[in-house]
Amino acid sequence: MPPLIDTRSGSRPSAEAKYRALRHAAWQDAAAALASAGITAELRPIDAAALAAVACWRDRRVDWPWHLMIPDWRRNYPGRFEVGIWHGGVLCALAIGRPAPKASHLSLYYVERNPDPANPLRGKVTGAVIDALAAYAIVLGKTELRLVDPLPALVPRYCSPPFGFRLVTPASGGPYCSRSI
Repeated sequence: MPPLIDTRSGSRPSAEAKYRALRHAAWQDAAAALASAGITAELRPIDAAALAAVACWRDRRVDWPWHLMIPDWRRNYPGRFEVGIWHGGVLCALAIGRPAPKASHLSLYYVERNPDPANPLRGKVTGAVIDALAAYAIVLGKTELRLVDPLPALVPRYCSPPFGFRLVTPASGGPYCSRSI
């Protein structure tokens, strides 16, 4: 898959700066929406502290190699969606995705919740990630969210209120959950 760098729009550093500012604005919007629902969370980049925290998680449902994925996604996708969701110094979740270069959707490829039963946002992580994804899609001018290759056990949750996705199983490619925004 080729990198999503539009060389017509300027240099790589200017693309990174542009998308960093857009991600930050989306995180602020999502944090405000979460706060209005009574959920206190700090949304920020997946940084060294997040990678150190996820390395300590035990009994993970999935074992995404975040320490390898993040540098690769940063190198190839300046417009990527990425977020580490924190509450009171505890990393609660990580997520990464990317916008379609010419289509109207933003796709979430990887999301992982801190499996600790004491996770302060347990039961609220999905909503927090989707709020952040939607906020970023809006600042990018996208009109659809996609959850790519969702875990089959989680599809009923994504397709029920309050999330409202629908499962799409294309003739070619993997399944995804879709929702208009």
